[in-house]
Amino acid sequence: MRNKFYLGLAVFMVCAAMFVTKVSAADDFPLRVKFPDMKTISTEELTKGYDSTIIVDVRSSVEFDVARINSAKHVPISKASFVADLEKVRGKTDAAPMAFYCNGHKCPKSYEAYGKAAEAGFTNIFVYDGGIFDWITANADKATLMGKTPAPADKIIPESELKKRMIPLDEFKTKAANANAMVIDIREPVQRKVIPDIPNLRNIPLDQLLGQLQKKQFADKQLLVLDAVGKQVEWLQYHLEENGYTNYNFLANGVDGQ
Repeated sequence: MRNKFYLGLAVFMVCAAMFVTKVSAADDFPLRVKFPDMKTISTEELTKGYDSTIIVDVRSSVEFDVARINSAKHVPISKASFVADLEKVRGKTDAAPMAFYCNGHKCPKSYEAYGKAAEAGFTNIFVYDGGIFDWITANADKATLMGKTPAPADKIIPESELKKRMIPLDEFKTKAANANAMVIDIREPVQRKVIPDIPNLRNIPLDQLLGQLQKKQFADKQLLVLDAVGKQVEWLQYHLEENGYTNYNFLANGVDGQ
């Protein structure tokens, strides 16, 4: 009886451990539950296969310029020519594995890229959902951050620091009314279907703004920046910090989130 009890207890503990592992994996990589048929590749596996795997960065140019895997091919998922551009990187049924990545565990772009590629007939493809920041943490020598290689992992801006800069609309409007405030809408023209009623608002698309920041044009201003949904400002923050700006805030959730 005693042996059967301990055997049953051991089986229970193993099952419990497996359950906890699965729950933990689902929490760490929530999109795997949504796309269970898509093959994923871990940081460890991609590191081992780094020289033989075609790595594809599917993010925007701004994101790619801030941080990237060194060997990555840049094929933005947002372009209508994505599949055609991907064919220029690798044949649909070539033997070399191909892995798509974006910004990390909760970023859907790499899964979207896998879906489009698979539908177009690409084989031997994977989602690297660890994303750019897991990669930098594990392989700084094979990554670039703000033009520096090896990527300085200590320069990754924590999500908590981004959140500190996010302020609600009422507070944003109050700050915008200050004489020293520079209020900037970094959305592209196609995104500006709604123009918020915010004092002193001016439009400077993100690509144009980055050049002005490098020239320290707004060094003496209180910068208040808004985008569509609070995502572009995450990458703008790297340029602000790199160029020594400290007096800045972003509109929480962007214009579309109000």
